[in-house]
Amino acid sequence: MGWKLGLIILGSLGLPLLNNWASGLPLASADTGSGFMRIQDISASVALGLILALPVEMLAQSSHRRQLRRHEEEIGRLRDENRKMQLLILHERQRRREAWISGLESSRLARKVEYSPSITEIDESSPAEFEYLIRRLMERDGLKAEVIGGRGDQAVDVLAENAAGRSIAVQCKHTTRGRKVDSKVLYQINGTSQAVYGANESMVVTNGSFTRDAADWGAKHGIQLIDREVLARWSEDADHLYQVADLELPL
Repeated sequence: MGWKLGLIILGSLGLPLLNNWASGLPLASADTGSGFMRIQDISASVALGLILALPVEMLAQSSHRRQLRRHEEEIGRLRDENRKMQLLILHERQRRREAWISGLESSRLARKVEYSPSITEIDESSPAEFEYLIRRLMERDGLKAEVIGGRGDQAVDVLAENAAGRSIAVQCKHTTRGRKVDSKVLYQINGTSQAVYGANESMVVTNGSFTRDAADWGAKHGIQLIDREVLARWSEDADHLYQVADLELPL
């Protein structure tokens, strides 16, 4: 029953044993003569020690349980406070996101005046010109961007970075025949954007469309897909990049 029980038993035995030892008498004896610590006396002492130990041990356990309850209550309180704090953080992020997106709408005209090529102009561009066009749209929307395209680009044509330092690897697929971009293109950029360029996010832009498999695969692996319809909104209508793509905002 623990160290408390041991101390009580030792105390109940110690006094008569010490008394016999000081008197030069045997410490214990089975005889019934006086002056000896009999076996019966030892048994009685042990029994007394047990009787005394039980309430002490019960009180100790009760105290321990109260301490555990206080600890559990404190842990519960801290968890509740943490949940409330997390909710406040989420609400604040949502508020800031909504305010930031609202600000994008108010600057639409400035973007349109600065650079807003028509979808016809995009169709008439060459593949190389298309890459520079995407870079300019990125820069118009406040990102730093550079054209990487060419031999050895490893599936990344434009590399951009937002104000928060998050980078976006972009593969540009220009078509004049209405071809659809297939999953193979997505496999390529998914394998190199982070590994080779350290990009946080990946995006494929085309003036055409995507196959169903490519659309499904892109959604599953978090690759942003900009097709002809979305590209027209981004360029002609001067929507901001963060209005047409589900990218992490630079907040």
